[in-house]
Amino acid sequence: MDVRLKAFTEALESLSYLTEVDMAALAVHLDKRLIDALDNGKAQKFEYTLELCWKAIKVALKEQEGIDEASPKKVVKAWYLAGHLPEDDYLALLAAIDDRNKLSHIYDAEEFTAIVARLPAYARLMQRVNETLSC
Repeated sequence: MDVRLKAFTEALESLSYLTEVDMAALAVHLDKRLIDALDNGKAQKFEYTLELCWKAIKVALKEQEGIDEASPKKVVKAWYLAGHLPEDDYLALLAAIDDRNKLSHIYDAEEFTAIVARLPAYARLMQRVNETLSC
């Protein structure tokens, strides 16, 4: 297994676990600052995992299709055009990349909260992508 695919798979397992944690139940017992820190950690894990995701796709794209793209969106588009992703997953992956980019420049708590709420769906999306890479 390529080292990038292995790193992606391991990061994805961790992200998937984190997105399933019941934060509302934890909020009953923990200080809101700690919940905020956990959400920030979850967001950072998402950024890292998505970075590994597109880089694993890049390697598979080069090996399986002989295509060498450089940017995340171009890599994802080429993977989709090669028939490895359904259109819904392609569009969702582009949205995930946009959300990852927003997290680097976000100063609005409401938008941050909205992105964090989408992380479970993004984790499931990356699970599906991982399955296409493992074939």
